Amino acid sequence: MELIDFGLDSMAREDDEIILYSAFEDFGNLQKGLEGLNIEVAKAELVRLPSHTKKLDDSQVEEVIILLDKFEEDDDVANVFHTMDESE
Repeated sequence: MELIDFGLDSMAREDDEIILYSAFEDFGNLQKGLEGLNIEVAKAELVRLPSHTKKLDDSQVEEVIILLDKFEEDDDVANVFHTMDESE
C-alpha cells in the first residue's frame, strides 16, 4: 500500500515475480520508493502499453506481422510499437 504514494498504478504476479506498473511520470518516484523500502528490483524498464486493442482474424494477424517485420528490418527504425495483442 505504501507504493501507491510513490505512483504505483497496478501490480501483477507472474510465476515468482511481481510486476509493478506506474505512469511514465511516476517511474522515477516508484524506483526511489522501492529503494527506500529496501525492495530489490530485478529489472526496471519503460514499456508502452496500449490503451485499447482490436481483435483481428488470422489473415489480418498475418498481414500485421509481415508489416511489423518489415519495420523492424529497417536500419533506421529503433523501436516498433503496436496495439495488437501478442497472444493471438
